[in-house]
Amino acid sequence: MDFDKIKKELQEHDQRTLTERAQRWQELSPIQADGRLFASQREWDYAGEASENYIAGNYRSTIFSCACAVEQILRFEYLKIPSHKYEDIYKCTFGEMIKKCSGGKVPSLNHYLKKADILNRVRNLVAAHPIFIDLPLILDVDLKIRKTLLIKDIDKLIGLVDELNPGMKKKIEDIKLTNEVEGRVCNVGQIIKGEEEPPDDLNGFWSLVEQDILKFLANQSWTILKEIAEGLYGISS
Repeated sequence: MDFDKIKKELQEHDQRTLTERAQRWQELSPIQADGRLFASQREWDYAGEASENYIAGNYRSTIFSCACAVEQILRFEYLKIPSHKYEDIYKCTFGEMIKKCSGGKVPSLNHYLKKADILNRVRNLVAAHPIFIDLPLILDVDLKIRKTLLIKDIDKLIGLVDELNPGMKKKIEDIKLTNEVEGRVCNVGQIIKGEEEPPDDLNGFWSLVEQDILKFLANQSWTILKEIAEGLYGISS
């Protein structure tokens, strides 16, 4: 594609999405941390990517970047203890780092590991390893498997929401999805509990609800990163 045409399309896209991006920017409370207390540039890189992704509406990427930033904090704090060696952690996943730091092994992190664990589970279930697989629908059995996996995925998502904001779970479960083709109204909570047959296009209907949940989880991921970063390296400390 012609370079000038690409620039023009980008400018038009920027103008169309300006209000939405400004609103999302306003929703993010900036991290107030003293860089002199924290020497890891990588954490700030990930935090920057997280905020840019949230503003752009890329919520899964926001969650992933927040998790990477907190993982860097855990590694940094772990290695500040003289007896801890880099060789012990360089292959560790985020979840393994949480275990490495638990049990008082890294006292500075005692207050934050529970939140880090929540963020790790959000990362795994939403951004890295979702249950749902969008199977090609060749046979009826494929559709059945697809629906089953999606319902399990929805249930896990709502479980995470419930952990972070119990009142929001019931609102999601009470949502009604109108299927004009099949001529019926479906209740999200009853579908998850197996009390109601899901619509054929459950994925299409659920995608209308999912974006709001992803946005909530992305915002909560940023909040966890902010709480940990400011608690350890806040300007007032």
